[in-house]
Amino acid sequence: MKSCLIIGGGFAGLSSAVFLSEKKIQINLLEASPKLGGRAYSLTHPQLNDSFDNGQHILMGCYEETISFLKKIGSYENLIVQDSLEIDFVQPGGIVHPLKSPKHFYPFNLLIGILNYKAISLKERAKVVDFFLDLACCFEDDIKDKSVEQWLNEKGQSQRIKKALWEIIVVGALNTDLKNASAFTFVQILKRIFFDGPHASKIIIPKSGLTELYVKQSQKFIEQRGGKISSSERVLKFLVSDKKIVKVISDTSEYTNFDSLICAIPPHALSKIEIEYENGNSSKDFEQPKNLLNEFNYSEILNVHLWLKENPFNKKFYGLIDSKIHWLFNHGKHISLTTSNANALSGMSNTEIVSEFNSEIEKYFPIFKSDLVTNSKIIKEKRATFIPDVRANLLRTKIFSPFENLFLAGDWIDTGLPSTIESAVLSGRIAAEDFLKFIYGDTY
Repeated sequence: MKSCLIIGGGFAGLSSAVFLSEKKIQINLLEASPKLGGRAYSLTHPQLNDSFDNGQHILMGCYEETISFLKKIGSYENLIVQDSLEIDFVQPGGIVHPLKSPKHFYPFNLLIGILNYKAISLKERAKVVDFFLDLACCFEDDIKDKSVEQWLNEKGQSQRIKKALWEIIVVGALNTDLKNASAFTFVQILKRIFFDGPHASKIIIPKSGLTELYVKQSQKFIEQRGGKISSSERVLKFLVSDKKIVKVISDTSEYTNFDSLICAIPPHALSKIEIEYENGNSSKDFEQPKNLLNEFNYSEILNVHLWLKENPFNKKFYGLIDSKIHWLFNHGKHISLTTSNANALSGMSNTEIVSEFNSEIEKYFPIFKSDLVTNSKIIKEKRATFIPDVRANLLRTKIFSPFENLFLAGDWIDTGLPSTIESAVLSGRIAAEDFLKFIYGDTY
Protein backbone atom coordinates (compact mmCIF):
# COMPACT_ATOMS: atom_id res chain seq x y z
CA MET A 1 0.00 0.00 0.00
CA LYS A 2 1.27 3.46 -0.89
CA SER A 3 1.75 5.84 2.02
CA CYS A 4 1.61 9.59 2.60
CA LEU A 5 2.98 11.52 5.56
CA ILE A 6 0.86 14.61 6.21
CA ILE A 7 2.08 17.45 8.40
CA GLY A 8 -0.70 19.60 9.85
CA GLY A 9 -4.19 18.76 11.11
CA GLY A 10 -6.27 21.76 10.10
CA PHE A 11 -8.79 21.91 7.26
CA ALA A 12 -6.08 21.54 4.60
CA GLY A 13 -4.31 18.59 6.21
CA LEU A 14 -7.52 16.77 7.12
CA SER A 15 -9.05 17.25 3.67
CA SER A 16 -5.87 15.83 2.08
CA ALA A 17 -5.96 12.89 4.49
CA VAL A 18 -9.64 12.16 3.90
CA PHE A 19 -9.26 12.37 0.13
CA LEU A 20 -6.27 10.01 0.10
CA SER A 21 -7.80 7.63 2.66
CA GLU A 22 -10.70 7.17 0.29
CA LYS A 23 -8.18 6.27 -2.42
CA LYS A 24 -6.71 3.55 -0.15
CA ILE A 25 -3.51 5.44 0.62
CA GLN A 26 -1.96 4.74 4.03
CA ILE A 27 -2.08 8.02 5.99
CA ASN A 28 0.18 9.12 8.83
CA LEU A 29 -0.77 12.61 10.00
CA LEU A 30 1.35 14.66 12.43
CA GLU A 31 -0.04 17.67 14.30
CA ALA A 32 2.14 19.92 16.46
CA SER A 33 -0.59 21.06 18.85
CA PRO A 34 -2.47 18.80 21.29
CA LYS A 35 -5.63 19.12 19.17
CA LEU A 36 -6.66 18.90 15.54
CA GLY A 37 -8.44 21.74 13.76
CA GLY A 38 -5.74 24.33 13.11
CA ARG A 39 -7.35 27.77 13.36
CA ALA A 40 -10.92 26.39 13.33
CA TYR A 41 -11.80 24.39 16.44
CA SER A 42 -14.08 24.26 19.46
CA LEU A 43 -13.39 24.80 23.15
CA THR A 44 -15.34 24.06 26.33
CA HIS A 45 -16.05 26.68 28.96
CA PRO A 46 -15.03 24.89 32.18
CA GLN A 47 -17.47 26.71 34.48
CA LEU A 48 -20.49 26.64 32.20
CA ASN A 49 -20.06 23.23 30.56
CA ASP A 50 -20.81 24.85 27.21
CA SER A 51 -18.80 24.56 24.02
CA PHE A 52 -17.91 27.42 21.70
CA ASP A 53 -15.76 27.88 18.62
CA ASN A 54 -12.54 29.85 18.65
CA GLY A 55 -14.28 32.01 16.03
CA GLN A 56 -17.47 31.89 14.01
CA HIS A 57 -16.85 30.48 10.55
CA ILE A 58 -19.50 31.09 7.90
CA LEU A 59 -19.75 28.84 4.88
CA MET A 60 -21.54 29.67 1.64
CA GLY A 61 -23.26 27.70 -1.05
CA CYS A 62 -20.39 28.45 -3.43
CA TYR A 63 -18.00 26.56 -1.11
CA GLU A 64 -18.18 23.49 -3.34
CA GLU A 65 -14.96 21.91 -2.08
CA THR A 66 -15.93 22.32 1.57
CA ILE A 67 -19.43 20.99 1.04
CA SER A 68 -18.06 17.97 -0.85
CA PHE A 69 -15.58 17.35 1.97
CA LEU A 70 -18.28 17.56 4.66
CA LYS A 71 -20.54 15.22 2.71
CA LYS A 72 -17.68 12.74 2.38
CA ILE A 73 -17.13 12.58 6.16
CA GLY A 74 -20.88 12.49 6.90
CA SER A 75 -21.26 16.00 8.33
CA TYR A 76 -23.43 17.73 5.74
CA GLU A 77 -26.60 17.06 7.75
CA ASN A 78 -25.05 19.07 10.57
CA LEU A 79 -25.39 22.32 8.60
CA ILE A 80 -28.11 24.97 8.48
CA VAL A 81 -28.52 26.04 4.84
CA GLN A 82 -30.54 29.11 3.92
CA ASP A 83 -33.34 28.79 1.35
CA SER A 84 -31.93 31.93 -0.26
CA LEU A 85 -29.57 34.75 0.66
CA GLU A 86 -30.84 36.61 3.73
CA ILE A 87 -28.86 38.90 6.03
CA ASP A 88 -30.26 41.33 8.58
CA PHE A 89 -28.04 44.42 8.61
CA VAL A 90 -28.48 46.62 11.69
CA GLN A 91 -27.92 50.32 12.30
CA PRO A 92 -27.75 52.03 15.72
CA GLY A 93 -31.10 52.16 17.44
CA GLY A 94 -32.10 48.70 16.29
CA ILE A 95 -32.97 49.73 12.74
CA VAL A 96 -32.90 46.53 10.70
CA HIS A 97 -32.38 46.49 6.93
CA PRO A 98 -32.83 43.01 5.46
CA LEU A 99 -30.83 42.06 2.40
CA LYS A 100 -32.99 39.24 1.13
CA SER A 101 -33.33 37.66 -2.28
CA PRO A 102 -36.43 35.72 -3.38
CA LYS A 103 -36.04 31.94 -3.69
CA HIS A 104 -36.73 31.83 -7.41
CA PHE A 105 -35.86 33.54 -10.71
CA TYR A 106 -32.06 33.36 -10.39
CA PRO A 107 -30.08 35.53 -11.11
CA PHE A 108 -32.70 38.29 -11.07
CA ASN A 109 -33.64 37.38 -7.50
CA LEU A 110 -30.28 38.78 -6.36
CA LEU A 111 -30.92 42.07 -8.12
CA ILE A 112 -34.36 42.22 -6.51
CA GLY A 113 -32.73 41.72 -3.11
CA ILE A 114 -30.35 44.62 -3.74
CA LEU A 115 -33.13 46.91 -4.98
CA ASN A 116 -35.05 46.25 -1.75
CA TYR A 117 -32.06 46.90 0.52
CA LYS A 118 -33.11 50.15 2.20
CA ALA A 119 -29.93 50.86 4.14
CA ILE A 120 -28.96 52.89 1.06
CA SER A 121 -31.02 55.19 -1.14
CA LEU A 122 -32.84 54.02 -4.25
CA LYS A 123 -30.31 55.87 -6.40
CA GLU A 124 -27.46 54.13 -4.59
CA ARG A 125 -29.17 50.76 -4.99
CA ALA A 126 -29.27 51.38 -8.72
CA LYS A 127 -25.52 52.07 -8.60
CA VAL A 128 -24.97 48.72 -6.88
CA VAL A 129 -27.05 46.96 -9.55
CA ASP A 130 -24.95 48.66 -12.25
CA PHE A 131 -21.86 47.49 -10.43
CA PHE A 132 -23.03 43.85 -10.53
CA LEU A 133 -23.94 44.09 -14.19
CA ASP A 134 -20.39 45.34 -14.90
CA LEU A 135 -18.88 42.61 -12.72
CA ALA A 136 -19.59 39.90 -15.26
CA CYS A 137 -17.39 41.71 -17.78
CA CYS A 138 -14.55 42.51 -15.37
CA PHE A 139 -11.13 41.43 -16.72
CA GLU A 140 -8.08 40.55 -14.64
CA ASP A 141 -5.77 43.02 -16.37
CA ASP A 142 -8.11 45.89 -15.48
CA ILE A 143 -7.91 45.30 -11.72
CA LYS A 144 -4.84 43.18 -10.91
CA ASP A 145 -2.91 46.14 -9.45
CA LYS A 146 -5.85 47.88 -7.77
CA SER A 147 -7.24 47.84 -4.27
CA VAL A 148 -10.94 47.35 -3.62
CA GLU A 149 -11.13 51.01 -2.57
CA GLN A 150 -9.77 52.20 -5.91
CA TRP A 151 -12.01 49.89 -7.85
CA LEU A 152 -15.20 50.84 -5.97
CA ASN A 153 -14.41 54.52 -6.47
CA GLU A 154 -14.05 53.95 -10.20
CA LYS A 155 -17.43 52.21 -10.19
CA GLY A 156 -19.17 55.14 -8.52
CA GLN A 157 -19.82 53.44 -5.19
CA SER A 158 -20.53 56.16 -2.63
CA GLN A 159 -19.18 56.28 0.90
CA ARG A 160 -22.59 55.27 2.22
CA ILE A 161 -22.69 52.22 -0.06
CA LYS A 162 -19.25 51.25 1.15
CA LYS A 163 -20.26 51.53 4.81
CA ALA A 164 -23.65 49.83 4.47
CA LEU A 165 -22.58 47.01 2.15
CA TRP A 166 -19.03 46.67 0.86
CA GLU A 167 -17.09 47.17 4.09
CA ILE A 168 -19.00 44.40 5.85
CA ILE A 169 -18.52 42.00 2.94
CA VAL A 170 -14.87 42.88 2.27
CA VAL A 171 -13.75 42.85 5.89
CA GLY A 172 -15.69 39.65 6.57
CA ALA A 173 -14.43 37.79 3.49
CA LEU A 174 -10.90 39.16 3.22
CA ASN A 175 -10.15 40.20 6.84
CA THR A 176 -8.69 43.54 5.82
CA ASP A 177 -9.93 47.01 4.89
CA LEU A 178 -10.90 48.39 1.49
CA LYS A 179 -7.57 50.15 1.04
CA ASN A 180 -5.53 46.97 1.45
CA ALA A 181 -7.79 44.36 -0.10
CA SER A 182 -6.94 43.24 -3.63
CA ALA A 183 -9.68 44.05 -6.13
CA PHE A 184 -8.74 40.96 -8.13
CA THR A 185 -9.23 38.65 -5.14
CA PHE A 186 -12.51 40.33 -4.26
CA VAL A 187 -13.79 39.87 -7.81
CA GLN A 188 -13.10 36.14 -7.60
CA ILE A 189 -15.17 35.98 -4.41
CA LEU A 190 -18.07 38.03 -5.81
CA LYS A 191 -18.24 36.01 -9.00
CA ARG A 192 -18.39 32.77 -7.05
CA ILE A 193 -21.07 34.07 -4.69
CA PHE A 194 -23.34 35.70 -7.24
CA PHE A 195 -22.63 33.99 -10.57
CA ASP A 196 -22.10 30.32 -9.65
CA GLY A 197 -25.74 29.34 -9.61
CA PRO A 198 -28.83 29.78 -7.41
CA HIS A 199 -27.28 28.06 -4.38
CA ALA A 200 -23.96 29.93 -4.37
CA SER A 201 -25.07 32.96 -2.35
CA LYS A 202 -26.78 30.98 0.41
CA ILE A 203 -25.18 31.34 3.83
CA ILE A 204 -24.47 28.11 5.71
CA ILE A 205 -23.91 27.87 9.46
CA PRO A 206 -22.93 24.75 11.43
CA LYS A 207 -25.50 23.39 13.89
CA SER A 208 -22.68 22.25 16.17
CA GLY A 209 -19.18 23.37 17.05
CA LEU A 210 -16.39 23.02 14.53
CA THR A 211 -14.73 20.13 16.34
CA GLU A 212 -17.97 18.15 16.16
CA LEU A 213 -18.62 19.28 12.60
CA TYR A 214 -15.41 18.21 10.91
CA VAL A 215 -12.51 17.39 13.24
CA LYS A 216 -13.96 14.30 14.93
CA GLN A 217 -15.66 13.13 11.74
CA SER A 218 -12.43 13.46 9.74
CA GLN A 219 -10.46 11.61 12.37
CA LYS A 220 -13.02 8.81 12.41
CA PHE A 221 -12.98 8.60 8.59
CA ILE A 222 -9.18 8.40 8.46
CA GLU A 223 -8.73 5.92 11.31
CA GLN A 224 -11.48 3.60 10.04
CA ARG A 225 -9.40 3.25 6.85
CA GLY A 226 -6.22 2.40 8.70
CA GLY A 227 -4.77 5.92 8.97
CA LYS A 228 -2.77 7.09 11.98
CA ILE A 229 -2.95 10.51 13.63
CA SER A 230 -0.38 11.80 16.10
CA SER A 231 -0.93 15.07 18.01
CA SER A 232 1.58 17.06 20.10
CA GLU A 233 4.29 16.10 17.62
CA ARG A 234 6.22 18.91 15.96
CA VAL A 235 8.27 18.33 12.81
CA LEU A 236 11.77 19.78 13.19
CA LYS A 237 13.81 18.66 10.20
CA PHE A 238 13.72 17.28 6.65
CA LEU A 239 16.62 15.15 5.45
CA VAL A 240 17.02 15.53 1.68
CA SER A 241 18.74 13.37 -0.92
CA ASP A 242 18.62 13.96 -4.70
CA LYS A 243 15.83 16.53 -4.42
CA LYS A 244 13.64 14.19 -2.40
CA ILE A 245 12.85 14.23 1.29
CA VAL A 246 13.97 10.85 2.60
CA LYS A 247 13.53 11.36 6.33
CA VAL A 248 11.29 13.50 8.52
CA ILE A 249 12.46 14.14 12.07
CA SER A 250 10.02 15.30 14.72
CA ASP A 251 10.54 16.08 18.40
CA THR A 252 9.55 12.50 19.26
CA SER A 253 10.18 10.27 16.21
CA GLU A 254 11.82 9.77 12.83
CA TYR A 255 9.98 8.75 9.66
CA THR A 256 11.39 7.17 6.51
CA ASN A 257 8.61 4.84 5.41
CA PHE A 258 6.58 7.14 3.15
CA ASP A 259 6.22 7.53 -0.60
CA SER A 260 5.64 11.26 -0.41
CA LEU A 261 4.50 13.93 1.99
CA ILE A 262 2.08 16.84 2.17
CA CYS A 263 2.91 19.84 4.32
CA ALA A 264 -0.29 21.60 5.39
CA ILE A 265 0.91 24.10 7.96
CA PRO A 266 1.06 27.93 7.93
CA PRO A 267 3.98 29.50 6.04
CA HIS A 268 5.69 30.87 9.16
CA ALA A 269 5.65 27.36 10.68
CA LEU A 270 6.97 25.76 7.48
CA SER A 271 9.85 28.25 7.38
CA LYS A 272 11.08 26.97 10.77
CA ILE A 273 11.61 23.40 9.59
CA GLU A 274 15.33 22.75 9.17
CA ILE A 275 16.62 21.35 5.89
CA GLU A 276 19.59 18.98 6.00
CA TYR A 277 21.18 17.39 2.94
CA GLU A 278 22.34 13.80 3.08
CA ASN A 279 25.75 14.51 1.52
CA GLY A 280 26.39 17.37 3.90
CA ASN A 281 26.30 19.97 1.16
CA SER A 282 23.86 22.82 1.39
CA SER A 283 21.61 23.74 -1.48
CA LYS A 284 19.91 26.93 -2.52
CA ASP A 285 16.99 25.05 -4.07
CA PHE A 286 14.81 25.63 -1.02
CA GLU A 287 16.23 28.93 0.14
CA GLN A 288 14.29 31.24 -2.18
CA PRO A 289 10.82 29.78 -1.56
CA LYS A 290 11.63 29.31 2.13
CA ASN A 291 12.60 32.96 2.54
CA LEU A 292 9.35 34.02 0.87
CA LEU A 293 7.34 32.16 3.51
CA ASN A 294 8.03 34.92 6.05
CA GLU A 295 6.93 37.76 3.78
CA PHE A 296 3.19 37.39 4.36
CA ASN A 297 1.50 40.10 6.41
CA TYR A 298 -1.26 38.96 8.75
CA SER A 299 -4.52 40.33 10.08
CA GLU A 300 -6.07 39.52 13.44
CA ILE A 301 -9.62 38.36 14.15
CA LEU A 302 -11.18 39.07 17.54
CA ASN A 303 -14.07 36.98 18.86
CA VAL A 304 -15.95 37.90 22.02
CA HIS A 305 -18.29 35.24 23.43
CA LEU A 306 -20.92 36.44 25.92
CA TRP A 307 -23.11 34.12 28.01
CA LEU A 308 -26.51 35.58 28.87
CA LYS A 309 -29.13 35.19 31.60
CA GLU A 310 -31.76 35.70 28.90
CA ASN A 311 -31.24 35.81 25.15
CA PRO A 312 -33.23 38.60 23.48
CA PHE A 313 -32.08 37.82 19.93
CA ASN A 314 -34.31 35.88 17.55
CA LYS A 315 -32.15 35.56 14.42
CA LYS A 316 -29.12 33.31 13.93
CA PHE A 317 -26.87 36.20 12.95
CA TYR A 318 -26.75 39.93 12.17
CA GLY A 319 -24.40 42.22 10.30
CA LEU A 320 -23.65 45.57 11.97
CA ILE A 321 -23.32 48.65 9.75
CA ASP A 322 -20.37 50.97 10.46
CA SER A 323 -19.49 49.27 13.75
CA LYS A 324 -16.27 47.94 15.24
CA ILE A 325 -18.26 44.70 15.63
CA HIS A 326 -18.94 43.23 12.22
CA TRP A 327 -21.14 40.24 13.05
CA LEU A 328 -23.27 39.00 15.93
CA PHE A 329 -24.02 35.25 16.02
CA ASN A 330 -26.73 33.79 18.23
CA HIS A 331 -25.97 30.40 19.81
CA GLY A 332 -28.79 30.33 22.35
CA LYS A 333 -26.88 30.20 25.62
CA HIS A 334 -24.32 32.66 24.34
CA ILE A 335 -23.71 35.14 21.54
CA SER A 336 -20.48 35.58 19.59
CA LEU A 337 -19.26 38.98 18.40
CA THR A 338 -16.77 38.94 15.56
CA THR A 339 -14.41 41.72 14.54
CA SER A 340 -12.23 41.06 11.51
CA ASN A 341 -9.16 43.14 10.72
CA ALA A 342 -8.89 43.63 14.47
CA ASN A 343 -5.23 44.66 14.77
CA ALA A 344 -6.24 48.10 16.07
CA LEU A 345 -7.91 46.47 19.10
CA SER A 346 -4.99 44.20 20.01
CA GLY A 347 -3.67 46.57 22.67
CA MET A 348 -6.92 46.55 24.68
CA SER A 349 -7.30 44.40 27.79
CA ASN A 350 -10.02 41.75 27.93
CA THR A 351 -11.95 43.82 30.46
CA GLU A 352 -11.84 46.86 28.18
CA ILE A 353 -12.95 44.83 25.18
CA VAL A 354 -15.95 43.31 26.98
CA SER A 355 -17.03 46.71 28.33
CA GLU A 356 -16.70 48.41 24.94
CA PHE A 357 -18.44 45.60 23.07
CA ASN A 358 -21.31 45.56 25.58
CA SER A 359 -21.81 49.28 24.99
CA GLU A 360 -21.66 48.79 21.23
CA ILE A 361 -24.31 46.05 21.28
CA GLU A 362 -26.56 48.19 23.48
CA LYS A 363 -26.25 50.97 20.89
CA TYR A 364 -27.26 48.72 18.01
CA PHE A 365 -29.80 46.55 19.85
CA PRO A 366 -31.98 48.36 22.42
CA ILE A 367 -33.31 44.94 23.47
CA PHE A 368 -29.87 44.12 24.87
CA LYS A 369 -28.59 45.27 28.27
CA SER A 370 -25.10 44.62 29.55
CA ASP A 371 -26.42 43.24 32.85
CA LEU A 372 -27.70 40.23 30.89
CA VAL A 373 -24.08 39.08 30.54
CA THR A 374 -23.07 36.43 33.09
CA ASN A 375 -19.73 35.34 31.64
CA SER A 376 -17.39 36.04 28.77
CA LYS A 377 -14.54 34.55 26.80
CA ILE A 378 -12.23 36.35 24.38
CA ILE A 379 -10.29 34.67 21.60
CA LYS A 380 -7.64 36.61 19.69
CA GLU A 381 -6.30 34.98 16.55
CA LYS A 382 -3.16 37.03 15.93
CA ARG A 383 -2.37 35.39 12.59
CA ALA A 384 -5.92 34.57 11.61
CA THR A 385 -5.37 35.18 7.89
CA PHE A 386 -2.79 36.66 5.59
CA ILE A 387 -3.73 40.05 4.15
CA PRO A 388 -4.93 39.45 0.56
CA ASP A 389 -3.48 42.56 -1.00
CA VAL A 390 -1.86 42.97 -4.43
CA ARG A 391 1.53 42.06 -2.99
CA ALA A 392 0.22 38.81 -1.50
CA ASN A 393 -1.27 37.76 -4.83
CA LEU A 394 2.17 38.00 -6.41
CA LEU A 395 3.89 36.37 -3.44
CA ARG A 396 1.63 33.31 -3.58
CA THR A 397 2.57 32.64 -7.20
CA LYS A 398 6.28 32.56 -6.33
CA ILE A 399 6.15 29.93 -3.60
CA PHE A 400 6.70 26.35 -4.71
CA SER A 401 8.09 23.06 -3.41
CA PRO A 402 11.60 22.38 -4.72
CA PHE A 403 11.44 18.76 -3.62
CA GLU A 404 9.89 16.17 -5.91
CA ASN A 405 7.98 14.36 -3.19
CA LEU A 406 6.82 17.35 -1.08
CA PHE A 407 3.46 18.98 -1.80
CA LEU A 408 2.22 22.14 -0.09
CA ALA A 409 -1.30 22.79 1.15
CA GLY A 410 -2.99 25.54 3.15
CA ASP A 411 -5.26 28.51 2.64
CA TRP A 412 -2.17 30.55 1.68
CA ILE A 413 -1.34 28.40 -1.36
CA ASP A 414 -2.13 30.03 -4.72
CA THR A 415 -5.73 28.81 -5.00
CA GLY A 416 -7.08 32.10 -6.36
CA LEU A 417 -9.11 32.48 -3.16
CA PRO A 418 -8.43 34.50 -0.01
CA SER A 419 -7.59 32.91 3.34
CA THR A 420 -10.85 30.98 3.81
CA ILE A 421 -11.98 27.49 4.73
CA GLU A 422 -12.76 26.89 1.08
CA SER A 423 -9.21 27.81 0.06
CA ALA A 424 -7.78 25.45 2.69
CA VAL A 425 -9.98 22.51 1.67
CA LEU A 426 -9.32 23.15 -2.03
CA SER A 427 -5.56 23.25 -1.44
CA GLY A 428 -5.77 19.96 0.44
CA ARG A 429 -7.55 18.24 -2.40
CA ILE A 430 -5.11 19.66 -4.98
CA ALA A 431 -2.11 18.47 -2.93
CA ALA A 432 -3.68 15.02 -2.60
CA GLU A 433 -4.21 14.80 -6.36
CA ASP A 434 -0.62 15.93 -6.96
CA PHE A 435 0.52 13.14 -4.63
CA LEU A 436 -1.45 10.56 -6.64
CA LYS A 437 -0.03 11.83 -9.92
CA PHE A 438 3.47 11.64 -8.46
CA ILE A 439 2.90 8.03 -7.34
CA TYR A 440 0.91 6.71 -10.28
CA GLY A 441 1.87 9.08 -13.09
CA ASP A 442 -0.53 9.75 -15.93
CA THR A 443 -2.48 6.58 -15.13
CA TYR A 444 -4.19 8.39 -12.26
